[in-house]
Amino acid sequence: MEDRMTPEQMERIKHQLFQALQTHSPLRYYLDTVHDATGLELNLCDTSYGFLAKVPTPEAEDPDLDVDNGRGYLKFDLSMSLELNQHIARSLELPGTYVCQDNRFPYDIAFRPVRINRAMVAYLFSPGRPEGFSPQDLDLIDYLGQILAIELQKNDGFAVENGLKYEYFLRELTIGHFSSDEFAEQRLRQLGYKPQPYYFMLYFSFDDVGNAHATQLRYYELLHNILPDGMGGAVKGRLCMLLPRDNPAPFHPRERQALLNFLEFNQMRCGVSYCYTSLSMSGYAAEQAMACASRPQEGERVRCYEHHYLNHLFSQCVSQDWLWAQIFPDLRLLQRHDEAHHTELLHTLRVFLRCSRNAAAAAAELHVHKSTFFYRMNKIVDLIGADIYDGRRLFACELSFYLMDYLEQYDRTVGENV
Repeated sequence: MEDRMTPEQMERIKHQLFQALQTHSPLRYYLDTVHDATGLELNLCDTSYGFLAKVPTPEAEDPDLDVDNGRGYLKFDLSMSLELNQHIARSLELPGTYVCQDNRFPYDIAFRPVRINRAMVAYLFSPGRPEGFSPQDLDLIDYLGQILAIELQKNDGFAVENGLKYEYFLRELTIGHFSSDEFAEQRLRQLGYKPQPYYFMLYFSFDDVGNAHATQLRYYELLHNILPDGMGGAVKGRLCMLLPRDNPAPFHPRERQALLNFLEFNQMRCGVSYCYTSLSMSGYAAEQAMACASRPQEGERVRCYEHHYLNHLFSQCVSQDWLWAQIFPDLRLLQRHDEAHHTELLHTLRVFLRCSRNAAAAAAELHVHKSTFFYRMNKIVDLIGADIYDGRRLFACELSFYLMDYLEQYDRTVGENV
């Protein structure tokens, strides 16, 4: 096929693309520049089949396009055709632009991986045209791929070391991009995962906060060996995993032990969200898991949100002084009495609540006779001038004990960091 442009025209277009890097031009600008010169349809897709840019502008009812929340995705059956025929995988093995055929398209099609640190983070796709691709067409597509790699590298969302295709899906899932569970489940199937009735979000962190290895491929591989049903990736520089489950428990016993061994060996922690059933809630679940993974607790490698949700709720308050002011007055009254008279009324009430309000169990844990325990409880009633067994009052006291523990831990952490 004869070239359609002179060498001077080619150099001028390449120079225009290069110059656009200086102004942080939108992705569509780069595709428009090559489209204007060649007339080729060009699509820039991330590795979860979402469109980053597309020229020319698609028609309102594009048969190859799904649209959700304003963003386009390659239709499920079409993406499966490309995946099954290994076109994308084959394009990764070859330098430059890969030209092939697919029974879904009447003409030759072209793929050009967009790589950062030798890993594919996106790809250019052109469905071709009747006259095929000229050498200059392929040269410009190849150069466009190089330029886009530089442009995307400026974006933190694409600055990943492994290029796993799940990272784009996870990022959109955790920021609440998908408008419906049905659409999110379709994307999940598109990536080879079967929707399940239950989900968990997992986030991982290192004991050494300066550790920069969270996105290394070996961590993904090891975690996938432990939790083969999980979809792992890096979101905002943090290693995370979507874990679909067929029951409302995050781990089987063997998985949990293998995970604990992995975390201990690598000096890591894992935060586990509440169990949830709607993929559209993944953003909240990610926040829960991240909160657990971000708060170190000595000797605790796996932290489940159901055990630490109150600490997360407390951490959202704007002022520590405001939190101190929320402690139920009964506890302050008992604390002052204990300090003045060397009694243990506050501790007695704490143990009673910790023992699920069981008097016999509380007396046993305190190593006192039941009559001594009830004497202390009656003393508490006399001091506060109210029924200590009232359910709402006990709830306020129990919540305040959790709040006191949180504030003491916060003060201790701040002191260690000063």
